[in-house]
Amino acid sequence: MNEHPTGISRRHTLMALAASGVSWVTEVAYADTYPSKPIRIVVPYAVGGFTDIVSRLVAQKMSIKLGQPVIVENKAGGSTIIGAEAVAKSAPDGYTLLMAVTTTISTNPFLFKKLPYKPTDFVPVALTGLTPFVLSAHPSVPANTLTELIALEKATPGTLNLATLGLGSSTHLVGEMFNALAGVKLNMIPYRGAGPALSDLIAGHVQLFFDGIATSAPLFRSGKLKGIAITGDSRSQAAPQVPTFAEAGLPDMKAASWYGLLAPARTPQAIVELLNQATNEALQSADVHARIAQDGASAPILTPQQFGDLIETHTRNWERIIKPLNISLEI
Repeated sequence: MNEHPTGISRRHTLMALAASGVSWVTEVAYADTYPSKPIRIVVPYAVGGFTDIVSRLVAQKMSIKLGQPVIVENKAGGSTIIGAEAVAKSAPDGYTLLMAVTTTISTNPFLFKKLPYKPTDFVPVALTGLTPFVLSAHPSVPANTLTELIALEKATPGTLNLATLGLGSSTHLVGEMFNALAGVKLNMIPYRGAGPALSDLIAGHVQLFFDGIATSAPLFRSGKLKGIAITGDSRSQAAPQVPTFAEAGLPDMKAASWYGLLAPARTPQAIVELLNQATNEALQSADVHARIAQDGASAPILTPQQFGDLIETHTRNWERIIKPLNISLEI
């Protein structure tokens, strides 16, 4: 028996409304009992780095707030892909979270031919840090300011080498951004890690490196390196003598690595909001705030929506840098 199209439409609409009502009631009821077991934060890096340290500090504070253990699990490797894939395939119940970074969402999709996850597999929970880059130079480089460095490269093209952590790494991409904005062509020298790159910079085998301010600041003070400019919006307390690129004459040279918690897509919004509040409270505690500042990072308090907007802005900015490079990586 044929049903009139209008009847079909009306019936389907009522069914959809009923289903959404059931879903809403279920979500609220579920959120009322959350959390009822330990929560896991997957960190896509090895133990001991900045991301891992901050994750453990935040997890400890969240445990107190939420009344359940918040456990950090390290799943390093594959440009954060291994950890991200594991969380993307997890149940959207608020018990498995990812401590994502710029690489995970804002650059990997434009660098790899094929990823086992999509940015839409996640929802933003809370920002945990923003870290700018500082351009460090060996003392033998006859330039002490950004203007002098750009003039030196243009006068002696091909003589300045920039250490990077490999094709598609944040250090490589920031270097390409600098090349484009300054109208120069620094030679990119890839290294297998920040340690070897920094060692060669200190030894003078390469002349320049975009690194974190926490690592570079002590080397500036000891005279082993000199700071040219920082990519943040303001100077860093760790090295206040180093100007921003904007102050030094290159206002569009702004870049930072973001760190933050993501949950699998379809995680109930009430749970996302609760996790956001717990994370933000952790970030405002004195010891967590001090540790983040120690590494030259900042942690603005954002809602999930604001964090999502920040990710989108950073992603668009990196896309503009990456697309012209025609990089195509394999996992």
